[in-house]
Amino acid sequence: MLLFYTINELLLLLWAYLFCMRKPSKVKNAVFLCLAFGQLLTLMVLRNQIGNDYNMYAVGFRQMTEDGFTNLTYQDWEIGFVLLTKLLGMILPNYLWYFGVLSLFAIVPAAVFIARNSEIPWLSTILYVNLFVFFMEMNFLRQMIAVSLVMLAWSFMKRNKFIPFALVILFASLFHQTVLVLLPVYLLVKMKPGIKELVIYGYFILWFYMASDGFVNILTNFYHEEYKESIFITRGLSFTYAIFPVAVTVIAFVLAKLGTINVTHENKYLINLSLIGTLLMVTMSKHSIIERLSYYFIIFLLLLAPLTARSLSAKGISATLSSGRTIVLTSEKQKRLLAVGFILLILVLSYVHFYYGLFQHAHGAVPYDFWLRFDGSKQIREFFAL
Repeated sequence: MLLFYTINELLLLLWAYLFCMRKPSKVKNAVFLCLAFGQLLTLMVLRNQIGNDYNMYAVGFRQMTEDGFTNLTYQDWEIGFVLLTKLLGMILPNYLWYFGVLSLFAIVPAAVFIARNSEIPWLSTILYVNLFVFFMEMNFLRQMIAVSLVMLAWSFMKRNKFIPFALVILFASLFHQTVLVLLPVYLLVKMKPGIKELVIYGYFILWFYMASDGFVNILTNFYHEEYKESIFITRGLSFTYAIFPVAVTVIAFVLAKLGTINVTHENKYLINLSLIGTLLMVTMSKHSIIERLSYYFIIFLLLLAPLTARSLSAKGISATLSSGRTIVLTSEKQKRLLAVGFILLILVLSYVHFYYGLFQHAHGAVPYDFWLRFDGSKQIREFFAL
């Protein structure tokens, strides 16, 4: 059941060891990213029945292609995704090609996002898989496009350019309306991270968690009423999924306060965005529907974890406790040990996240199957429309 994903993980670690862990360079990082995301693209393109919504989108492609442009609506799907599907239906022979093209929309922005922004690309790539961003992109296809556009919008947010950021988010809402949550969030991420702010955020997370039933009930009175009283509202996911974001975000907050992490505009935004993702992942332990929103913020954990490791490697830890005692871990050996220890911690936590989710059938990703496997000749003919 887990064989393909375990092989995938081992190969990612192998490429990381060969090209990134020893004397890394931009060229070696580029080679790693090409190998890793080429491998992930292959898994995504060749998948069969992977993703709980796989059949829904396959049927949607067929029906919208048959309807042509006489009808510009389909169920409750956003107009941007409907138009994109109809346009692709004009030039693609079948739904296998459709999933293949949409796979490019997922993989290419993710690779660019990591290549341009990550301090440690190999680590971000493994987290991209382990935190289920990769699985989400094989399941929630409309939201996948919205998340991909958020990755591209990050270049505007980190440079404090609200207008182009807002335009990208508005365009992304044509594919999934939930992305609009990032417009008010833009104002929240400006808070400088520190211990006091961490306590305030912690109190807000606890309050929101306790009051979430009321918020969700009010929301479903006028938005997606079909979810009201459904299992997506009344049941949550395991708190196990919140362990990784809680650990990374709290550590980043503390290190920002100690000066290990430089509190630039970009880093401040990363920490606060990750904290909002943590809030959502805690709350989804009560309401599984919240998972949908969390992916707009989980992607920033892919950058925050490597930033934290690189900051520990560069500065170590220097702190004066309230008792007057000082902690100084700034020798080259201590900095290296701190960085390696942190990386090992997050790898362990992310693999717990990953394998626990697989055994819980997260996103309908297991067992992996590909369309060449179960009837190769038939599927090859269908793929090439012979």
